[in-house]
Amino acid sequence: MPAYVLLAALAVIVVLLTVVAIVARAVVAKARPEDLQHILPGLGQVLAALALFLPWGRGTRGPTAAPPVPARSERRGGQRPRG
Repeated sequence: MPAYVLLAALAVIVVLLTVVAIVARAVVAKARPEDLQHILPGLGQVLAALALFLPWGRGTRGPTAAPPVPARSERRGGQRPRG
């Protein structure tokens, strides 16, 4: 394989990684802190999908992260708040 083909492939990989890093940083910077627990698993899945473009990214995908369970603030047992 000629050297310019490998150099071009390396350049494309570096450009893709740079674009992904810029987009990920922008998403995290604009997100509210309380929304990060919902955004980061989705961002991880996007990064895992983009990793399949890399030559060593081929293969079986691991398990995906389960979405976080929202915390409930209800009182159980029919108790009324005191006051």
